[in-house]
Amino acid sequence: MGENGDKHSGSQESNSKKPESKNHSGVPKSDLWTDGLICAFEFIRGAKKHVHLKQEDGHTRVTEFNHNPFVDSSAADVPRSRSASSLNFIDDHLLPTAQAERYEGSRWVPIGWARISELVQTVQVNAEWPSLELIDDEEDVPVTDLAAPYWERPGGPTWWCHMAAGHSSVEAWLRNATWLHPAISLALRDESKLISERMRHLLYEVPVRVAGGLLFELLGQSVGDPVISEDDVPVVFRSWQAKNFLVTVMHVKGNVSSTNVLGVTEVEELLYAGGYNVPRTVHEVIAHLACRLSRWDDRLFRKSIFGAADEIELKFMNRRNHEDVNLFSIILNQEIRKLSRQVIRVKWSLHAREEIIFELVQHLRGNVARQLLEGLRKNTREMLEEQEAVRGRLFTIQDVMQSSVRAWLQDKSLRVSHNLAVFGGCGLVLTIIVGLFGINVDGIPGAQNTPYAFGLFTLLMVIIGAVLIAVGLVYLGLKKPITEEQVEVRKLELQDVVKIFQHEAETHAQADPELEAIRQRRMQELMAQHGTGKQGSQQNPDQERAQEDAKREADERRQMMLSQILSSQARERIARIALVKPEKARGVEDVILRAAQMGQIVEKVSEERLITLLEQINSQTTKQTKVTIQRRRGVDDD
Repeated sequence: MGENGDKHSGSQESNSKKPESKNHSGVPKSDLWTDGLICAFEFIRGAKKHVHLKQEDGHTRVTEFNHNPFVDSSAADVPRSRSASSLNFIDDHLLPTAQAERYEGSRWVPIGWARISELVQTVQVNAEWPSLELIDDEEDVPVTDLAAPYWERPGGPTWWCHMAAGHSSVEAWLRNATWLHPAISLALRDESKLISERMRHLLYEVPVRVAGGLLFELLGQSVGDPVISEDDVPVVFRSWQAKNFLVTVMHVKGNVSSTNVLGVTEVEELLYAGGYNVPRTVHEVIAHLACRLSRWDDRLFRKSIFGAADEIELKFMNRRNHEDVNLFSIILNQEIRKLSRQVIRVKWSLHAREEIIFELVQHLRGNVARQLLEGLRKNTREMLEEQEAVRGRLFTIQDVMQSSVRAWLQDKSLRVSHNLAVFGGCGLVLTIIVGLFGINVDGIPGAQNTPYAFGLFTLLMVIIGAVLIAVGLVYLGLKKPITEEQVEVRKLELQDVVKIFQHEAETHAQADPELEAIRQRRMQELMAQHGTGKQGSQQNPDQERAQEDAKREADERRQMMLSQILSSQARERIARIALVKPEKARGVEDVILRAAQMGQIVEKVSEERLITLLEQINSQTTKQTKVTIQRRRGVDDD
């Protein structure tokens, strides 16, 4: 940089000795930032270092002069090349020869109003700008028509200042800035001033190239204080970039106790920290601002808006069994209606961000800035898809809720109609009784000798009607609602069934009882073939114990399955059969288990059905039984 940069570098060292304060976010707050100046930095370029480039096998090898053998710069290149926020920056104007230049020790230093006044003196402006005056008739004229566009090669110091709109010092400084076109100064001070005629009918502004610089807007949010339940407030950054400097003015779209724009705070921390990943140009600073602001917008959208959709779904799924669904749906519909409006605003904001990013990609230079903006564009598309998914979830919840309300109303109507039918049936019986007595010409029985016959008869009819209604409600009424105890018992039963099948899957148990019986019979035959006695006594005890355990587990599983299929009376009958004919009882059990596995048994087998099954088995056994008599042949038989 020129003499101004060297001069300020020395002055900054003296200023750095002053004590620094910190704001609520933990970022050091310079004493130079006063009178509406939120933050301001100047880029101090380090000393030049010549680098020799060699081309080998299509790759470029860097040979550095004055190389330190103990510090290898290639290791420092790895974090920057892999960093998502600061990618490898390649200048557009590379040297045609095999020599290149590298700057070491470059950093961003805080500056104040005094240094900013010195820097703006170096800005070359059009001599006609100070004499221009805006009149009242030009309020509706866009800035692009007032500021004549021209282009100059960027030059001068690299610096950035960020200010708060509405402050008296900031307003006076921008109004008296002779290095700014009057229309640009007005656009920075007045956020409602239209930038471009193209955006007159839209709700956002896109970057435009005008008056030798770039005039654009960035959108963000000031995070509210959760302690006092303060809402997040949107903010707009009117920005002006020309040559190598950037001026941003923050306009708050609401009333807040204190601004807390975390995206700008992160960029301040990045510039304070310095290092190899620090932005090198104002184009990279703009890209970092856009990325950080958008990233925090996405986080706040997911927390306050997209998270609210999860809360609505959670409320709907955790409703009580016998709750008034109509009242519950009214409450959730109000929340869904409010959330739908917020989701639509998020969609508009994302579309505006997408258009701004598209234009910034066209105007900003450098690989780092372009790659940051391309990543931001991809994230914006993902946020749009996520927003559409949230809208779909809200519509799904609303549809399911309306179906639940309809089912609840139908159930209520059915209950009322059923009770009315019971009452009507009882009333019909009373009508028949009264009608039978009414046709008697002698009147009510006992009316002649009993003066209270009518009252007694009426009381008798009332008692009969009450008894009929009670009996009708008990035997013909609707079932009682399912209690929590019944639900818990049924859940335990289902868990037991799942555990049984999981155990069978883990132990690879044989599901077919016939195959299990064949396996056991084959095992006994093999043991008999190998012999008994001494060889049997030499069998490993662990193997015998394992075989016994396996057999016992198989019997337990078999009995558990039979207990679920057979009723208690049927199990008692099979047990009595097993006392006399164990083979027949086991065969009947095998038939029942096979039928249950094939899905032929859908309910518990009662004793009557078991008797029918035994008769079928006996009849089949009788038909298949054959008696064959073989006569011994004699010697003289042919």
